[in-house]
Amino acid sequence: MASSRKRKRVTLSIDTKLEILKKLDSGVTLSNIAVEYGIGKSTITDIRKSQEKIKQFAKEAKDNGTVKSRCIVRKAADDAFDKAMHLWFAQERSKGTPISGVMVTEKAKLLYREMYPDKGENHFKASTGWLCRFKNRHGIRQLRMQEEFLTTDWNAAGVFKNIFKSFIEQHELTRDQVFNCDETGLYWHLLPNKILADSSEKQAKNFKSSKDRVTLMATANASGDFRLPLVFIHKSAKPRCFANVTMSALPVHYYSQRCAWMDKGIFSDWFFKHFVPLVKDYLTSKSLPIRAVLLMDNAPSHPAIENLLTEDGSIRCLFLPRNITSFIQPMDRSVLENMKCRYKRNLLQRLLLGSMQFESYTDFCKQLTIKDAVYMCAESWNEISSESLRRSWNALWQCIDNTEPDNLENNDQMEINQLDFSEVRQLLDITMEEQEEWLNADKHENGHPILSDHEIIELVRETAQPDSDSDKEGENPKKIPHMQAEECFTACLQWLEQQPEATPINLMMLHKLRTLAAKKLVSNLKQSIIKDFFKST
Repeated sequence: MASSRKRKRVTLSIDTKLEILKKLDSGVTLSNIAVEYGIGKSTITDIRKSQEKIKQFAKEAKDNGTVKSRCIVRKAADDAFDKAMHLWFAQERSKGTPISGVMVTEKAKLLYREMYPDKGENHFKASTGWLCRFKNRHGIRQLRMQEEFLTTDWNAAGVFKNIFKSFIEQHELTRDQVFNCDETGLYWHLLPNKILADSSEKQAKNFKSSKDRVTLMATANASGDFRLPLVFIHKSAKPRCFANVTMSALPVHYYSQRCAWMDKGIFSDWFFKHFVPLVKDYLTSKSLPIRAVLLMDNAPSHPAIENLLTEDGSIRCLFLPRNITSFIQPMDRSVLENMKCRYKRNLLQRLLLGSMQFESYTDFCKQLTIKDAVYMCAESWNEISSESLRRSWNALWQCIDNTEPDNLENNDQMEINQLDFSEVRQLLDITMEEQEEWLNADKHENGHPILSDHEIIELVRETAQPDSDSDKEGENPKKIPHMQAEECFTACLQWLEQQPEATPINLMMLHKLRTLAAKKLVSNLKQSIIKDFFKST
């Protein structure tokens, strides 16, 4: 009589479960997966049912060790408090703060009392058992006091340059294949305070509230030859000003987040849906091997680099060391400042051009929509010269090519200084000091927040979705008829033909747009005639 052998119990990590889900998506049968991993079909079915939880856990994991070591997606008894503690921990680590186990438990007691003031002090003791579970849940392997420099560590920068050089040589990468991204905050309709105070308003209004802040992320390669569209993060998923607008046609990658910050979900989505395909197309057009690396800072809003990797490993990410990113990160070396200065110059020029349409400067701010900001940001990003983008890599790329002098600071500061504000400053009657104060208002804004304990608690308690009606003033934009568009393009074409600045490219673009509007008009007329014919019969 043949004895039935009991199958050995197999424990699967989150990482292995993700592998199984990928194979299911690619069409591998349950039977083949069951044989490969030594598990039953019912186990695979359970994994498929829980795929949303598993994928969400992997997306939020900061360290890939968490994904490899954890087997069960289990939340803490108090999920909100656990999220608040982990947010505090990640924020402190991103700042380079040395953290010990004692510090975590003491902070947990303080944060718990602030979060639940009605509960007694002995309700939560932050025991050793709690600390172990907290570390296991979030893949924190060890906590120890470690001296870390909170200013630029020149020795660490030198060590990283050697690592970077070895990495470039090992993977045989050129400047075209090495990219950097960085985020910055922008107060998108902030005007100089004096302008608001002098505009017959009762008092100067400060437009620096969270509703007026957006996060921008700029990405370009080391040759300066290829820049990706900006990532533009606003708090609203689709404001009213975007009614009837094809979002995919915008000159930026538009995302929404309730506080307009970068987060892991947005970054991961951008990396796989936009960065990877665009970089592959670019490298193909240059007849280069499909290999690339994206350098970025180790911010809490960025996923683990192990989770930002194409299946074949050809396109990957690399973290810059903490505390030295301001010294060697290309986008952080005047590029973002340059872009924001150009945006603000364009904002003032727009104010002057439309001064007859608005009753006051604050009325201008109210009428300015996030769609206007999208186009002005894209325009400002495209104004940055390729040479400026290339120079921004000098501090890092010198370890590979020593022939280029590191004169970035002088050159880029000169480029920023050359932005002509004199005319608008004179017309708006603001001093150089007032201009500088306005330009530097968001200089130190980055793409992720540094929150107080109270703000952390408020954030984890926040359950409301992004407000889709942020532009509450005015009605939804009306849909433009094809006939009206065709007439407008004809008038624009005739106007441009009479201007000395006209170029063949611009004229042909208007011709194509007028033809597109005319085709849609004819198509609509044909459909109307057919409908009328069937009605009459």
